[in-house]
Amino acid sequence: MLNMHNEVTWNIVPTDTPLIVRHCSKCNRKMEFYCSEKFRMNGQHTRIDIWLIYKCTKCDTTLKLTIDKGIKPHDISSTLFDQFTHNDVELAWKYAFDRNFLKQNSCVVQYANVKYNIEGFKPWDWSKPLLIHLKCPYVFNLKLSVFLAGTLSISIGKLKSIVNEGLITVSPACDIMKYRIKSDADIYIQPLNDIL
Repeated sequence: MLNMHNEVTWNIVPTDTPLIVRHCSKCNRKMEFYCSEKFRMNGQHTRIDIWLIYKCTKCDTTLKLTIDKGIKPHDISSTLFDQFTHNDVELAWKYAFDRNFLKQNSCVVQYANVKYNIEGFKPWDWSKPLLIHLKCPYVFNLKLSVFLAGTLSISIGKLKSIVNEGLITVSPACDIMKYRIKSDADIYIQPLNDIL
């Protein structure tokens, strides 16, 4: 059984939002767009439209992704209204990583540009067992195998051997080599001093 000193919490924190692919009216072809972290609201009598603004990576042409159309202002909480009005970055990121929202706006999502940091990470003596509480607030197609291989500074092939030996397990259970991180998980790593 692992003691408290052998437990850590790592937060996977993206440093970028994913790019999307849509037609650019100025470039006159499909282009990559980045999230501007800005919202736009437009009032029509007693109803408002709300968009998240993206910009073409080449020409900076604006693309509006629909959040809501024709909604009554009193149907939005005052907190959410303020977030839209003041371009709340955290809210913009929530939408920028929301697959359903992007799909509804006919976007092809590119995750390759999304880099991340690991908050709470410190070098570890792999001769000791470790329980990692992995937290991931955003889903961006990150493969667990790629994450672990990078953390352990080993090849995917080496990781596969370690996993096959049962030295790394995950809860909830999943196929470590194929799983893409979608939620929080606990990773159990047995001593690896004879392998690394």
